[in-house]
Amino acid sequence: MIQEGYTLRIERARKALEKADHILIGAGAGLSAAAGLDYSGKRFTDHFRPFIERYRMKDLYTSSFYPFSTQEEKWAYWARHISLNRFETPVMPLYKRLHEFVSTRDYFVITTNVESQSEKAGFDKARLFEVQGNYAFLQCEAACHDRLYYNEQIVAGMLAEIEDCRIPVRLVPKCPVCGGNMDVNLRKGRFFVQDKN
Repeated sequence: MIQEGYTLRIERARKALEKADHILIGAGAGLSAAAGLDYSGKRFTDHFRPFIERYRMKDLYTSSFYPFSTQEEKWAYWARHISLNRFETPVMPLYKRLHEFVSTRDYFVITTNVESQSEKAGFDKARLFEVQGNYAFLQCEAACHDRLYYNEQIVAGMLAEIEDCRIPVRLVPKCPVCGGNMDVNLRKGRFFVQDKN
């Protein structure tokens, strides 16, 4: 059997999608990487040089698991990470093209990406399942309750006061219910809070 060429396979897929009544999109890290959201290289070194020098971080993915000694250090890093990847980065053209392609169809998106590119591109939030969470929200670190807290202003406040890779202790976010620490709403352990919606 002769293997089809790449171009022919793409064309066959395009035609099948054009005829489809329903489209299910599975979007992972590869889509964001293809769109230009690099988690390493110049984008990382340009925005995280003090953290790289202090903690010897290698890229944005592995640095997400860094065992910071204090909440002040943790949130200085996460404020920069969240701001860059969620709030500063505009919608990427690849996501816009994908949305345009399916916008008149019955579609649903399941994504492991947490930087909200799908939402920014115009995908209907009711047709979007962010399996791994979302950078734009905080949750109780111990999941004492299931409310998520939008963090854009909190992150901006932290960014304005980062000094020596730390934020002031007064800016460390605390759970309004139990008084414990807050965390980024990311599926990384047993305390992940799944959005009710």
